[in-house]
Amino acid sequence: MRYLPSDAPTTTGSPAVPPAFLEIEKLNKIYRSERKPIHALQDIDLQIQEGEFVCIVGPSGCGKSTLMRCMAGLEPITSGKLALHGKAITAPPDDMGVVFQRDLLLEWRNILDNVLVAAEFHDLDRRKYDARARELLGLFGLSAFLDRYPRELSGGMRQRVSICRAMLLDPQLLLMDEPFGALDPFTRDELNAELQRTWLATRKTVVFITHSITEAVFLGGRVVMMARGPGRVADIVPIEIERPRSLQVRESPEFAAYVARIRDTFRDIGIYKD
Repeated sequence: MRYLPSDAPTTTGSPAVPPAFLEIEKLNKIYRSERKPIHALQDIDLQIQEGEFVCIVGPSGCGKSTLMRCMAGLEPITSGKLALHGKAITAPPDDMGVVFQRDLLLEWRNILDNVLVAAEFHDLDRRKYDARARELLGLFGLSAFLDRYPRELSGGMRQRVSICRAMLLDPQLLLMDEPFGALDPFTRDELNAELQRTWLATRKTVVFITHSITEAVFLGGRVVMMARGPGRVADIVPIEIERPRSLQVRESPEFAAYVARIRDTFRDIGIYKD
């Protein structure tokens, strides 16, 4: 089933659903084992349009991170279709940035140099990206910390640096795997608001994985719910709350209704036990 994303631009006279930027059709991922195969993902169907912000939410063990690694070209799929710009993903695409739960910063390099690692990894002249790195760090409020080292930063600041590094080469696709999961609630709220502001300014295509229903509803244009045993898409909900969204929107009846709908779906498939 295809879903028209609420974040994707529409044009009068255009087809109801434009060709997908990221296409996933009947995707299966099976890990071979000496005992028996482990079916991690089953028949995943998901079409993501350019400029969308899609959140994937589900319990531990439902295959969220496995799906992201497949999207990132870090895991081969067993069967099905996985394509970016119509080209099969068989290795990490050049037009992609990834942010993991752990920031993976290099402790012996300062903050500016940590961001510029992305250019060095692709054998690019780091001098050409110096201004871009400084601009991104300024966008995330880190201009005063360019010569500091990761050990001198808070967890939230370190994760900001990680996001800047992922965005250095101006990727059109940004994959984020539970990037704020290890942060305290206050810092997590702050980075949720910061990420939304950055997305509104850049309109990158973002796939954001989380365990938090509230976080998914706040950030997402659509929320993809995943069930486990094996991992599969249980439902997809468009979030039609006007942007920009303040943190206070989480106290509104509209927001509460989306959260309740998602929780009810998880209850129906046995994730929640009454």
